[in-house]
Amino acid sequence: MWRAPHLSLFLLSALWAGLVPLIWLWPDIACDPVAWHRQELVLGFAAAAMGGYLLTALPHWLKQAGAKVGGPSRGGTVTLVAAWGIGRLAGGSCQPDAMALAGLALYPLALTFSLVAPILRAGAWTRLPIALAPLLLLLIAVRLRLAADSLTAVLGMALLCAGVGGRIVPAFLAARAGNRRAGPPWPWSARTANGALALALALHLTGAEEGWIGALLLFAAFGQAARLWWWDLAPATRGHHDLVMLLCAWLWLPLGLGLVGAALLGVGLPRATAVHALTMGLMGSLVLAVMARSWMRRAPGCLLVDWATAMAFALVQLSTGLRLGLVEFGEGPAAASWSLAWGIAAAHCVAALLRPVPHPILSAARGAGP
Repeated sequence: MWRAPHLSLFLLSALWAGLVPLIWLWPDIACDPVAWHRQELVLGFAAAAMGGYLLTALPHWLKQAGAKVGGPSRGGTVTLVAAWGIGRLAGGSCQPDAMALAGLALYPLALTFSLVAPILRAGAWTRLPIALAPLLLLLIAVRLRLAADSLTAVLGMALLCAGVGGRIVPAFLAARAGNRRAGPPWPWSARTANGALALALALHLTGAEEGWIGALLLFAAFGQAARLWWWDLAPATRGHHDLVMLLCAWLWLPLGLGLVGAALLGVGLPRATAVHALTMGLMGSLVLAVMARSWMRRAPGCLLVDWATAMAFALVQLSTGLRLGLVEFGEGPAAASWSLAWGIAAAHCVAALLRPVPHPILSAARGAGP
């Protein structure tokens, strides 16, 4: 499992995603089950998936910069996994906040160092902002632990998904279409939408009125939806189900921002419910859609989605819909659907340990994917 960083980190992410909802069966495990649930879905589940993706992309970034150094060593991956585990122990304990935060900070700091050090050596300066993205996890940890502020976590992860997902989704679409210059990487809609989302997060941190934040999120929702105008959507309509999964995951971003923005304005769903469109819908769907690319079967110029992966993705959509109250079945079926989806994903991750690592890891054969 140490042959490539994604093998261990994607497995941990899938396992943790499936286990976190079980806190409601044994609430005495954590001092504050609600706070632990919020914390671990971001700092445990999403953070491990973030590390798996960024460390998988790192060798490609370095190669583009003309560097001869590769990605993280086996020892480096082991260290990251250990730091992640320490964070889970620290976050679930009843330790004082200072000690818990020290444990929670280990993984984001270790991941940032693993990305920044080789990027600086290679002089790949354009990749530095995304290499620093794990530091946002530190802000989220502080706000969750000290202020029980889940909105910072939700908006922070939405901003990360907008930045990272806003690059990889159109890149995979364009590559499958054989067009690597399908449009500008950051059109005006992307810059304004991401800027509005970042401003909403900044205003929230300064204690601004929720009405202003809600209005900005509605504006950002329209901007994120407008980004689709620049993308080559044709491959997703030609039976490329891996791309359909990515697009469905992306659509949760404008939908989720709209629902949360409306909730902050006092319209629509309650805020505590609306945020699940960005956590379960966006974060869960995008993580699964990207993660699954590492185990999908390769065919000339495309990736094939097996029935189990399709079922897992459908279960994530179902669980999100149930949690948003689109069908009144309560929280139990939503949690069960979510855990079953990630159980299937974890089984795929275990099976991947027994197979050769594909190259490239997250796309089809060279020349057909980014």
